[in-house]
Amino acid sequence: MASQGMSNAVSQVTKGEERRTEILAAARRVLLADGYHELSLRQIASSLGISVGNLQYYFPNKDDLVEAVITREINQSLELAVDAEWDSTDPQSSTFKLVHAILTHHASEAGQFYAIAEGLALHKQRFADLKSQGYIAVFEQVASLIEVQRPDLEANNRQGLAAVLVALMDGASLQVQFGKAAASTKAINRLSEDIAQAIFQLIRNWE
Repeated sequence: MASQGMSNAVSQVTKGEERRTEILAAARRVLLADGYHELSLRQIASSLGISVGNLQYYFPNKDDLVEAVITREINQSLELAVDAEWDSTDPQSSTFKLVHAILTHHASEAGQFYAIAEGLALHKQRFADLKSQGYIAVFEQVASLIEVQRPDLEANNRQGLAAVLVALMDGASLQVQFGKAAASTKAINRLSEDIAQAIFQLIRNWE
């Protein structure tokens, strides 16, 4: 009996996670296609064939839902660095692979999504706070990668360098979203090479 009860509990959790994932995916599609102002809980519920009340069990209001979508997107971006195969014997090649993965990600519809998130951050404090939290997480992750290559740098120097590298990547991401690098895979590859080389040199020579 205990085993059956545990099995039912696990099944309920799994179904709940699946439903939550479906809701987030549907909300993301609407945000990309129509924007924040056109998104409504009723619309999302209708597209999934569930009641608004059922949807609100997971996300009580529209901004809770949008914040969850943004958080999920941020986490997926952070996972790119976590999943990167870092070779300490060949840091230059490893840097290129990581930069290329990030820029390719931003060249996809993810880049459009980040632009929407930036717009929301300008108008609503909760999304501005979410953006700040995302940057803090990025800075920490970049600082940890710097430490692998430059363990001799003090923490404040690593943080300063991390801020510079994140700014560099932000600019590169804008280029693949809206500039010439958005035109082709070849352009993204070339930009990735140039940015990776700049990052490698900055890390190696930072004092």
